[in-house]
Amino acid sequence: MKIEELLKKPTNELTADEMEAILNHKRKLQIEQQEKERRDYERERDTDMGELVALAMEIESKSALLKQLTHSKMEKHQEKLNNYGKIRSNSKGGFSLMHSDKSIRIKRRRDTQPTWDERSTKALELIHAFLYDTVKKRDKDLFEMLIGFLVKNKKGDLDYASVMNLLSHETRFEDPRWKEGLRLLKQSYSNFLKGYQYDFEKQNSEGRFERIELNFSAL
Repeated sequence: MKIEELLKKPTNELTADEMEAILNHKRKLQIEQQEKERRDYERERDTDMGELVALAMEIESKSALLKQLTHSKMEKHQEKLNNYGKIRSNSKGGFSLMHSDKSIRIKRRRDTQPTWDERSTKALELIHAFLYDTVKKRDKDLFEMLIGFLVKNKKGDLDYASVMNLLSHETRFEDPRWKEGLRLLKQSYSNFLKGYQYDFEKQNSEGRFERIELNFSAL
């Protein structure tokens, strides 16, 4: 008997084999429905992902071109600016270009990375020894503040602002470990140029400049 006919029979008239056949049929329909839902989901997901990734790749390509063009043109105008007037300027720092109508501008900022070489290790040993041996016993609050300036970040580097705060206390103590530690810390410092950061800005309705966001997460 066909399954369509079995489905029309009253339940109390079905044999065990017929009930099993009906159950198998329902399981098959359920599996087919689940498989269809899976295919539909994956098809829609893949279509949406393909559209988004294609757009992301296009933006990536245009962003790379924008960066290249921006750097080239800003370098050109920096050179022109250096030559502007009777006396040449050799500034290599950040600067801004302002449009004649004052509605848009481009700002260039130096992206630098402060680093400390191997001399900083010896410097920290001397400073720590002095702080723990002397300052901690005399002034716990001062100790906590100064030792806090020497905490390193997750990359294992000293924080530039914190080190500058520490150095501002240079004249507070005359202990040779303190003096020598700070001297070595200053000598170990260097700052190298990683590149330039650019901000594209436009005037809003209130006449203030606001950044044209190129960072996806900032939108």
